[in-house]
Amino acid sequence: MEAINRINAVAVTTFRETIRNKVLLHLFGFAAAMMALGWVVSNWSLGEPGKIISDIGLSVTTLAGVAIALFSGIVLVWGEVEHRTILPILAKPLPRREYVIGKFFGFASAVSLVYAGMNLLLILLLTVVGEGASMKILSAVYLSWWEVLIVTALALLFSSFSSPTLSALFTIMLFIAGRFSNDIRLYVADNPLAYSRWILESVYAILPHFGAFNIRLEAVHNLPISAERILVPSLYGAIYCIAILTVAVLVFRKRDLA
Repeated sequence: MEAINRINAVAVTTFRETIRNKVLLHLFGFAAAMMALGWVVSNWSLGEPGKIISDIGLSVTTLAGVAIALFSGIVLVWGEVEHRTILPILAKPLPRREYVIGKFFGFASAVSLVYAGMNLLLILLLTVVGEGASMKILSAVYLSWWEVLIVTALALLFSSFSSPTLSALFTIMLFIAGRFSNDIRLYVADNPLAYSRWILESVYAILPHFGAFNIRLEAVHNLPISAERILVPSLYGAIYCIAILTVAVLVFRKRDLA
């Protein structure tokens, strides 16, 4: 119980610090502006405005959520280590693993709140054009949220041992590679060299499979979405976040803060 209280204290403090970050406000404003632009474009088009707004809105909110997780997360631990404000925190009866876990939950909560706010704007726009938010749109929003959470965990991991520049570089590289992880799997299937297949299969296993969370095409065009298509990525996202958080705890426990 004491451990939960300590984690909660770190999470609450992190949430308050993150939510005051101007980066969140700027990216929220950018997402709102892009969705408003999508609404204007939909009025000019001859197609269905709901589809255009949904397509643009889902893409914008996902990328904005990822950007928030990236640019705020890369300084999450580094800033306190660099300014030595972490030393009095860890001088208290607070194990490093609880500090990292609390940081993640506090930061993830703040990012999720802003992400939810952006998608609320999307739902309002869809309601204005007479579409409303279908379960398929909400499912697409939900799965994209797992993308944001994974980037949040990655940013925290790299922030626990690296500078903001390198943390941003590593996170962006993994995000891009994860978006194209299915291409690696297809290349593995066509590769006749055993050692190359082993290397590529290892890389594929480690990379986050962001493609598994992308059902925007199905949601926008009202195509069938099975329950398995929602549950399996959800389980994968939870396991991947736990794995990254575990690595972050192990790395931070070994780090010399003196």
